[in-house]
Amino acid sequence: MKLFSKESIIFYSILGAFTGFVIAPFIRSLMDLSTPIELVITTCFIIPMYVIAKKLLLKYFIKN
Repeated sequence: MKLFSKESIIFYSILGAFTGFVIAPFIRSLMDLSTPIELVITTCFIIPMYVIAKKLLLKYFIKN
């Protein structure tokens, strides 16, 4: 999948929206810490989840 293809832009937009509007607020709601600490911890969860989701979606749903 090419980086700037139509499918790639749609794929990353949907994945980013899901991460930003569903996963990140859920993780932050579980923690009651200061904002910088929450952002660091949330980032430590979201980046690996994003990489895993990308690999799984590319492997099973978007086949070239």
